[in-house]
Amino acid sequence: MLYVVLSILTNVLLLVWLRSLRLPVLSLITLNYLVCVGLALGLDAPRVDQLASLPLVTWGLIGVLGALFIGVFALTGHASRQIGVGLTGMIAKLSVILPVAFVSLFLGEPLYLKQVLGMVAGLAAIVLVHRPYWQGKAGQALLQHARTGFLLWAGNGLIDILFKAGQPLLHNLSPLQVPLFIMSVAGLIGLMAHLYPNRLSLLRQRTLWKGALLLGATNLASIYAYLQALKAWPAAQFFLWNNLGIVLLSGLVGLAFFRERFSWEVGAGYALGGLALILLA
Repeated sequence: MLYVVLSILTNVLLLVWLRSLRLPVLSLITLNYLVCVGLALGLDAPRVDQLASLPLVTWGLIGVLGALFIGVFALTGHASRQIGVGLTGMIAKLSVILPVAFVSLFLGEPLYLKQVLGMVAGLAAIVLVHRPYWQGKAGQALLQHARTGFLLWAGNGLIDILFKAGQPLLHNLSPLQVPLFIMSVAGLIGLMAHLYPNRLSLLRQRTLWKGALLLGATNLASIYAYLQALKAWPAAQFFLWNNLGIVLLSGLVGLAFFRERFSWEVGAGYALGGLALILLA
């Protein structure tokens, strides 16, 4: 249970850093990946014979996950400008239904009535907690940019599915070596994105590196906890706990420190979220 809690805490902390650090987002994320790689190398560098033993399909999985990591992040930034940060977060967390359905239908994990009720309550809680963001023109914007929303939803779900389905392919790597390789790919793609518009000079800013160190250390801890929890718990249960926990805790942090809006719908969302956690326990 420790790793589930750590996964939730570090994911919420990532959201806090991203909201608080007033720095160029793509450059910050690119350097964050490079920091993750450096830290992981220092803590648990892979052996040469270990690398040689990895099958080609494992390298393919790592490449796809690395591209998805930075691609989904770029899409998140794009969506937040089109439909707002709140609705973007809601869509990302509603993607939990994809990995839960996958492990139940294709990996044979049992899904009991209690868990189904917990999932329904959890999905309703996610929507209600984000209800204030539907005010004004946000709902119309979401309809206008439905394709972006769908790609964001599918991308987040696909990352969870690939991590679970790819566990047998990644078992020769430690929980620190997995993010080392995935974030190497993501960081390389980020660097290439800076080459095209000739923005490499941005990466030399000292303040950017300070922010990247903070973000990178938290990010590495987040992926480490995620992988350890996914190994220790049934996937459907963990995915629901993790997504719902992030939504509820980030909402509380937003209310306490960022003066975000509260309404009866938000309160009902937290009540349903608590019920969902009980049902999923």
